[in-house]
Amino acid sequence: MTDRPVPLYNLDEIPTLYPRQGVVQRVFRGSGVCVSFSELHPDMEPTPHSHPWEQIFMILKGRVKLHVGDQVFDMRDRSFVRIPPNVVHYSEPPRPEDGVALNLDIFSPLRPDYFELTAYQTDDFGTSRPAPLKTAK
Repeated sequence: MTDRPVPLYNLDEIPTLYPRQGVVQRVFRGSGVCVSFSELHPDMEPTPHSHPWEQIFMILKGRVKLHVGDQVFDMRDRSFVRIPPNVVHYSEPPRPEDGVALNLDIFSPLRPDYFELTAYQTDDFGTSRPAPLKTAK
């Protein structure tokens, strides 16, 4: 048992972010992990990118095409892919007839660029510090 109270969070009360056209995002962190819950809208702009964090990309509801390196995945309800660090990846927007897709991303280790986005959290416990990353050679 902790000597500090453990707060309860609700997704509807987490600050809403708009990182780019067609993406509505909420971010939460633990000691060594970040979780991002996103709405992917049909007007979303695809943005191929890579980063030094491992990522688990999940579609909770809806449908998108996910590009990871040279592979393309047809992501549907309850499907997920583990994306290695430093691999170019992106998702295409959902088709208008498929509507908004609900996406859950898990990043490990804790992303320092997401740390400020979770400043609303009151349950640090002194353990939520971004770790140094191993860079690609």
